[in-house]
Amino acid sequence: MNGLSFIRRRCNLSQGQLAEKLGVTRQAINLWENRREPLPEARKEQLSRFFGLEPELFDEITQAQEDALFHRPCFMYRDDDGHDYFLFRENPLRPVGCLLRETTGQPFTQDEQMILDRRELEEMLDILRQAVFPKNGSRWTAWDSNVAMNRMRCILGGMTDALEAIQKQPKERKMDCFYLMMQVELALALALGGIEEADLPHQKLDDAPGLDTDHIAGLATEFQNWLSKRAEMSDALFTK
Repeated sequence: MNGLSFIRRRCNLSQGQLAEKLGVTRQAINLWENRREPLPEARKEQLSRFFGLEPELFDEITQAQEDALFHRPCFMYRDDDGHDYFLFRENPLRPVGCLLRETTGQPFTQDEQMILDRRELEEMLDILRQAVFPKNGSRWTAWDSNVAMNRMRCILGGMTDALEAIQKQPKERKMDCFYLMMQVELALALALGGIEEADLPHQKLDDAPGLDTDHIAGLATEFQNWLSKRAEMSDALFTK
């Protein structure tokens, strides 16, 4: 069992909520939870400070470690929006401490897992909606809004077309196609600084099924080179 995934759910935090508190992207959290090799030490130290747990608990953990975490005291924290979550370090604003009930820490039922997954999907959809308009959107004209919506429609339209095309592939090829799509998305996130290369799983082409880290890094370099060329072209245009 991945320790980070287990601890995050134990503490009543979605991937998006944890990402916001750590100052990283939700995609980075998802990568950390699905990688097969240990996290970099710097990441484990960051998680250790936040949750109040030993760094080694954020890699793969044993059943005995899971059982021990069920019985470790948690302390209640509350977000500004009223969401309650729990950490393994005492809340200075609640010095008495509120222990998480052991029943709350039991493995999720299928229904509970579905609710949590739906909440995380809604968070991602909210991010997409916010990406259509910038923070100063109130100052935009109707033309600006139409341009922004059409841009997002083209971006999501390309993803939709790819997903529909994947469904038409032979069943034995579908997973490779899904992983290829994820690799392109991760490469773009890496090129733009949304994630770091250390966040990627160290997987190779012959790992089946899985992500090819070398391919992701190579694509990211190609994207960065393309952006650099575009920047040079723009600079040359404005200096004429």
